[in-house]
Amino acid sequence: MNKWLLISNRFDKLNQSVSTIARWAVLLMLGLGLWNVIGRYLGVAIGHNLSSNGLIEGQWYLFDMIFLLGLGWTLQKQSHVRVDVLQASWSKRRKAKLELLGTLFLLLPFAIGVMLISIEPTVHSWLIGETSPDPNGLPRYWMKTLIPIGFLLLTLQGISEAIRSWIFLSDVSSKKKTQAKKGQENNFD
Repeated sequence: MNKWLLISNRFDKLNQSVSTIARWAVLLMLGLGLWNVIGRYLGVAIGHNLSSNGLIEGQWYLFDMIFLLGLGWTLQKQSHVRVDVLQASWSKRRKAKLELLGTLFLLLPFAIGVMLISIEPTVHSWLIGETSPDPNGLPRYWMKTLIPIGFLLLTLQGISEAIRSWIFLSDVSSKKKTQAKKGQENNFD
């Protein structure tokens, strides 16, 4: 059990570390967005373009970075959209079972699938040196690289969540067995 928990903790720490990059990207994106707005209107007033396609695409790319690098951390913090209407009245054991099954049969296949499907286009983008079709646009291969990385992080966090659910269910089961055993011993007294 301790080995599994150690693996889970390492995946958690990895996603927590990567989330720091995503958080800083939020500030950069907001600053760049502010400059793009000011530059557009001020540029018109002075008759000189103060923004560019590169700056506008930079803002989009930062949003992509925030979203993709934050996938695993958001799962870790249980901040993904959920439908908890039914779960509100469920026991912790039942919730853990549902979490484990949902992770194993929905989340992980989806995340692994997207990661695997995105590798070939990412490699192709690097091989051709894909850039934006817009004048003065940015290279696209860097952002395409974040797709398999983001879904790898989500996969690792999904594994971490599955480990934690499995450990919780195992602990609950062992406690019930211990209680049942004590109950049988008391019946013989």
